[in-house]
Amino acid sequence: MSKAPHLLQIFRDRHACFAGLLELAKFQQQFVEADEYPQLLSLLGRKQQIIGRLEAIGKAQPRLWDDWRAERDGAASAARQACEETLAQTEALLAELLEHERVSTETLAKRRDQTAAQLRAVASGSRVNTAYRDSLAAATHRHLDTDL
Repeated sequence: MSKAPHLLQIFRDRHACFAGLLELAKFQQQFVEADEYPQLLSLLGRKQQIIGRLEAIGKAQPRLWDDWRAERDGAASAARQACEETLAQTEALLAELLEHERVSTETLAKRRDQTAAQLRAVASGSRVNTAYRDSLAAATHRHLDTDL
């Protein structure tokens, strides 16, 4: 009995997971650009749930790719074509998803670096202010003795 229909359903489930991740990745970029970090954290939680579903599929089907290679040539033409189309669509989704993730990561890294530079500038200004205040401390605490 052919496993192709079963494999097709698994491939479709994986495709749905990657489509969900891509949709969330698009929102992720919007949240990053708008500095909406509470929404970003919530979104990352939803992404983690989808990744959990992908991991569950992998654990339930640890030999998925071996099964597909063994089944592919003997599967009915329509079943094989449906599986291959689903796999190709999933690959395209994955490539788009990786690009969105790359852009989001670069944007977050840029924001992090900008924040670090601003913090260094504030810390430097604070040190200058402290040094300036300390150098004047002796002069500002002197009193003119008019009794002399």
